[in-house]
Amino acid sequence: MTLKKDKFEQMNRLLRNYMINMKHFYTELAPELDITPQQAHTLFYIEKHAGLIQRELGDHFHLRNASVTSMVKNLERDGYIIRKADQESARIKRIFLTKKGEEKTNEVKEIFDKAYFQIIARLNERDIDAIVKGMTNINNNLKE
Repeated sequence: MTLKKDKFEQMNRLLRNYMINMKHFYTELAPELDITPQQAHTLFYIEKHAGLIQRELGDHFHLRNASVTSMVKNLERDGYIIRKADQESARIKRIFLTKKGEEKTNEVKEIFDKAYFQIIARLNERDIDAIVKGMTNINNNLKE
């Protein structure tokens, strides 16, 4: 008989494997995109939160400030984002997508969507719903 603890450990292994597989999946798409998967997700986040500050990126992605600084500098160097001084405080730099950044974000979304559809075409929607429900319950329990 499988113990609850054993099932939980199996679930953790499966989640780790899922995350590793998704990282490989994104990495395989990355050469086509000319940006890293992390940069792609960062562009998505900036698109949804235009005018955010660098610290907000670190908080959202759980990254050290040095890592965020490096990524932001690279995205700015490559012309995907621009940092503008805040109107109320010149020390605060707000981050926005450039036209090139918007175009890259749309390109990445199209490629990711196409790849997602290939994955979900093989999955049963009831299974997805059950996993979402289960993961939501687990995350809520971990927050308590």
